Amino acid sequence: MSDGQSEGPGRIILQRSGSIGRLCIHNPARLNAMSLSMWHQLASCVRELDDDPEIRVILLGGDGGKAFCAGGDISEFDRVRSGEEAASGYNSAGSAAMAALHGASKPTIAVIRGFCLGGGLGLALQCDLRLAAADAVLGIPAVRRGIAYGYGSVRQLVDLIGPGNAINVLVTGRRFSAAEALAMGLINEVHDAGAIGSAATSLAETIAGNAPLAVRSAKFMVQMALRDPAERDLTACTALEAACLGSEDYREATRAFMEKRPPVFRGR
Repeated sequence: MSDGQSEGPGRIILQRSGSIGRLCIHNPARLNAMSLSMWHQLASCVRELDDDPEIRVILLGGDGGKAFCAGGDISEFDRVRSGEEAASGYNSAGSAAMAALHGASKPTIAVIRGFCLGGGLGLALQCDLRLAAADAVLGIPAVRRGIAYGYGSVRQLVDLIGPGNAINVLVTGRRFSAAEALAMGLINEVHDAGAIGSAATSLAETIAGNAPLAVRSAKFMVQMALRDPAERDLTACTALEAACLGSEDYREATRAFMEKRPPVFRGR
């Protein structure tokens, strides 16, 4: 196990468990709010797990049961976000962490317990799948703080839940339940608070047990489908299809089927 270094009390804890990488947002005194150093750590930790050939799935959660992440750590804003230059640097750090998570080649799963607000919900939106405890509370209170939610995040929200739900979430700034989030398509599954951890692990194990090249191809093609037509790399999609059909894992899957046994995938 390793963890990122932090100048303040918060940090990102990185753990490996077989083929599953786990990232824990650790700042429980502030409902796991993200400090500037934590944004930097998160980007680095995501890249580390994405580059690790042994890791096939990445789980992102918050420390304890009170919060996934309550957004940015407002207590340090006067120090790290005051003035145009500082604000630009802070925003760049947050954007880099979001981009690393969204752009990871491996499937990512947000495990949401407790509060998931503002930038915390923005983080969850970067993940491919979102599981929530039944008592989770979600929301984007930007309008209550005089802040414009960025276009990229708004686009993701609209793509995910549609314009009607997105405008409701954004202009009211209200908090909503896991059941509401499930109904609008913002999250994929809701579980009892005591079962959310095992449910997330089970889902991660299911994904990790599939052929890594095929899993990565599926994620890449979904990302391409969400882009504007002019930005889609269909050549890369075709190349990925060919790579899967020419892989050892494809041959192993065929042998395993004929021999009536589970396949053992190597990612090549």
